Amino acid sequence: MRRPLSCALIVLATSLSALAVPAASSSSSAQRAATTLEIGPEEFVGGQSLTFTGSLPEAPSTKLRLQTLFNRVGDAWSTRDEIVGTTDATGSFSFEYPGPGNYGIRYRVQAVTGAVTPAVFLEPRQQEVVLSVGDGDEQEQATVVAGTPFTIDVDTTPTGRGNLGRPAPAFPGRRLTLEQRVRDDEWEQLDETTAADDGSAHFDLVLDDLGTQAYRVVMDDIRTDGHQIGWFPSYPLEVTAVASAAELPATGPARTTVVRPAPARTSGTPGQGHATPLASQRYRWGPALFDFAWEGGESLTDQPYRGTRRTGQWIDASDGSGRVARYNGGMALSSHVSEWPGEGDHGTTTATLEGNAMTYGRWEFRRRIDVFEDAGNDYRITIDLVPANDPEAECGVSVINVADIVFDSTRARIGVSSTRADRSWSGARRVPRLGDGPHTFGIEITRRHITWFLDGKSLATVRNNKAVPGVPLTPRLGLVGRGQEEMRRTRVLYDWQRGWPLNKQAATAEKGTRLRSRPLATRC
Repeated sequence: MRRPLSCALIVLATSLSALAVPAASSSSSAQRAATTLEIGPEEFVGGQSLTFTGSLPEAPSTKLRLQTLFNRVGDAWSTRDEIVGTTDATGSFSFEYPGPGNYGIRYRVQAVTGAVTPAVFLEPRQQEVVLSVGDGDEQEQATVVAGTPFTIDVDTTPTGRGNLGRPAPAFPGRRLTLEQRVRDDEWEQLDETTAADDGSAHFDLVLDDLGTQAYRVVMDDIRTDGHQIGWFPSYPLEVTAVASAAELPATGPARTTVVRPAPARTSGTPGQGHATPLASQRYRWGPALFDFAWEGGESLTDQPYRGTRRTGQWIDASDGSGRVARYNGGMALSSHVSEWPGEGDHGTTTATLEGNAMTYGRWEFRRRIDVFEDAGNDYRITIDLVPANDPEAECGVSVINVADIVFDSTRARIGVSSTRADRSWSGARRVPRLGDGPHTFGIEITRRHITWFLDGKSLATVRNNKAVPGVPLTPRLGLVGRGQEEMRRTRVLYDWQRGWPLNKQAATAEKGTRLRSRPLATRC
């Protein structure tokens, strides 16, 4: 359902100074009236339809494009190719366009003749959906008595919990689906309802069997009235059924609400601050086969926003507390709903690209890592290329490890395991601390060699045609825990993921250092 565009508008206008001119020039003076741009509503989420209204008196009856500017050092205005509207005979315009998902982005309207409006600074709200049982004030594990009804409360406009105290607008009537986890990568639908006027909802359940079940709620996508808002999942909520009320946790003293300052952040795209060098630019890999950039309101199953083969979708999996979802113009693998220290972080979360595999090619991934606790077990943060539709991918064979690192480490493990060679190659390479900004990992696979990259520079090379798996490969991104042990609260934010076919016109990459070789050892 489209939300009425009656909220406050962001307004920015500039005016030309009045000049003393003869009366005969009054018409030309009118043409030098103010150029303006207004964008509304002010409160929106990525993909929500926004109304752009303004005036470009010097460009009557002219086609219009959008220009964007991120808040990173060295960025310049970028012009989008599509025509979004046309001015009338007086230069006025009004059109609708889906809003961005990035914090701190500037928009302006440009006429194809070159005239531009003032810029408007946009700060989208982040989609979120939080579940609770009873009077819990944030999503956490719950305990109920088997056979006794209980209620899962749903809040789609929470304050805090990753949205910096700036709740998203409610979308009354949005479909909400309750799902139960049946396997790590599979959720079974149990029930559905729609959001109330304030965005809330409730599901009534009974657990007859003892033990723990995991639930989540998925907000459906909104593709009407110009909106392009993708579906969005909650974190898993684990509910344990016990035999009697005597086994319920003690209530304890009343919980005190503590108001904490919002975590420090910077505006712009994920990992803003500077654009790291890219191997794809340095070696001229050419047009990307696929580019998942998460700039609007995409869901995990949406196709890449550009590329020469725009197919594929990301499949999320979690056997613990984590989830995969969009956040601030990126795709985030997160261990918990809250950005504040606490218990409840466990298990492994992954995102695997399905439907755009390559046997030989090039890939790059830009990411940053945020950790919200000072001590504890570190998650392993992994980028792998695994055989598409091959169950042996889980056994550690025919897998290329693009990067495997923990937050505090300055060394990343890389390598390849190949059944063709019955050998594996592995090693560790020095890398910068990954919490200080975005860094880009890449890999090139030809019939004769594999080369690993970090921020455009070669890390290592294996020159052995049997080292190359020789089967279609696809990326798998991981936030890997130690089974179900408690871990350090972590979020891994991927700005984008890109792939290229082998391009004969590309420059030859520098050869990296060798990796150590040993006989292949499987885990299955």
